[in-house]
Amino acid sequence: MSNQQTNRYGLRIGLGTWQFGGPNVQNGRATGWGDIDEATAVQTVHAALEQGVRFFDTADSYGAGQSERFLKRALANRPDAIICTKFGNVLTPASQPQDFSPAYLHKAVEDSLDRLGRDRLDILLLHSPPDNFDWSTYDPAPFDQLIQAGKIGAYGVSSKSVYGARRVMEAGFGSVLEVIYNALDRRAETVLFNTPEAGSYTFIGRVPLASGFLNPTYLTQEPSFPPDQYRHYLPDRDRNWLLTSVRSLAFLEELPGGLATSALRFCLSNEAVSVIIPGARNAHQVAANCAAEALGPLPDDILARIREAVPDVPDHWKPAVH
Repeated sequence: MSNQQTNRYGLRIGLGTWQFGGPNVQNGRATGWGDIDEATAVQTVHAALEQGVRFFDTADSYGAGQSERFLKRALANRPDAIICTKFGNVLTPASQPQDFSPAYLHKAVEDSLDRLGRDRLDILLLHSPPDNFDWSTYDPAPFDQLIQAGKIGAYGVSSKSVYGARRVMEAGFGSVLEVIYNALDRRAETVLFNTPEAGSYTFIGRVPLASGFLNPTYLTQEPSFPPDQYRHYLPDRDRNWLLTSVRSLAFLEELPGGLATSALRFCLSNEAVSVIIPGARNAHQVAANCAAEALGPLPDDILARIREAVPDVPDHWKPAVH
């Protein structure tokens, strides 16, 4: 799915729906975004549709299928919507083991189709396999068979890190990669987008607002995340780096749309990215996201200021050898 194919269905702004899974508590700790009710989720999706959004990203593990079920109601009678879902994280009350076996793959596909009320998944991704996953022994044939059977349209990987995504590309697995890309973490540009294999992949930009830290509120206020959000448990050194870096980009707040919209415009400035998937919990946030599309890519001088203000991610985010 190229940029042109994506844009036939809507904007390069999609809608991520991790937040529709609720707190997503695992082993006594939230791994989601706090409580949300179905009516709010449906209203948010309808607001996105009204703005022209057609790309919706979800996963079977978001609220043990809750996000997919909410999308089923919200996207009823909307065959023009593109749905990208993910599989492999097997939820239990105490842990989240992973299973990417052919047997689980087929079960996951049928379960997601049922929850979403669809006959076909437009895109199916492995959900955050380990960066050292052995792609040399992982058989893509079951996925190709699902395409031939009309169950899925394309497949690939939602990667933990850009380094894991690079190994996927080197192995030639699938045709879609969902990767971290935002104004603070631009590693995908050098690790992925500029490689010879990049032309064979559609890139979906995830966490384009840096897990919500690219928020004008945090330019002057300290964030306070409730225990039913995963950000409550972020290590201090990560939280502090994110806050310091966001405040280094305060000049983006002076641009049309402000900081958050400008951060999304940064992502759209890179033609390698087919679609980005910011989350939203209401129509106002949807409108702010979609404003980035209307305003278009950032000017070159602003892109240069971003790179100067936040030159790189912290060293502890990088592997010892990559």
